[in-house]
Amino acid sequence: MQKRWIVFMFLLLLTGSMVYAQDSTSMSDATVATIRNKQIHDLLDYRFRGGFYAFERLFLQTVKYTPQARQYCIIGITVLSFQVSCDGTLHDIKIKNPLHYGLDEQLTKFIKATKGQWNLCHNNKYTRFSVPIQFTMKGTKTDSIDPVITYTGNNPGYVCSSDNYYLQKAKEALAKKKGKRAQDYIEILIKRNPFNNEYYTMMKQAMDYAQKGKKKKKKK
Repeated sequence: MQKRWIVFMFLLLLTGSMVYAQDSTSMSDATVATIRNKQIHDLLDYRFRGGFYAFERLFLQTVKYTPQARQYCIIGITVLSFQVSCDGTLHDIKIKNPLHYGLDEQLTKFIKATKGQWNLCHNNKYTRFSVPIQFTMKGTKTDSIDPVITYTGNNPGYVCSSDNYYLQKAKEALAKKKGKRAQDYIEILIKRNPFNNEYYTMMKQAMDYAQKGKKKKKKK
């Protein structure tokens, strides 16, 4: 199950890169994110009544951090995927890299609140949307390059651990060839930014170490 989840996340990263940049292999993650986010801005400017900033404003007015998500310091980038037919009909709503703890329901509530606010179009190529949305908390240092919209909530009374904290822990575990321990930290990092290529490279290394550890135990 864990391997399937990692494969899914890798495909999400790969698909996003292929859609938004024809030659992503020659570009930095930041460049790919900039190109992708500009295309999303332009698409929302065209299709959403009032444009991207009206879409973002409605999001910030509608979505709230749930008490459970705040309590457990749930931070990450989720991708809100949906279609809006040229006649303005919403359908095929999906949440990729779900964060759970009520945040996915908040996203669904928001996108349904956009009903009736879409401009008509005459070409189906303007009907598909994949919007990276970041949930983070005040005082927590996280990657802010990739999301199109960022919602910053109040922390639960203390500052949640930064991306760098989990990255350092993951690197320390990898240095000791503690594959399973490294995987736990890297999974958190992937939740926080599923577009970061480095995390998938680290995850593959961690899985290799974990597999070798299992083989050694069997031989004993």
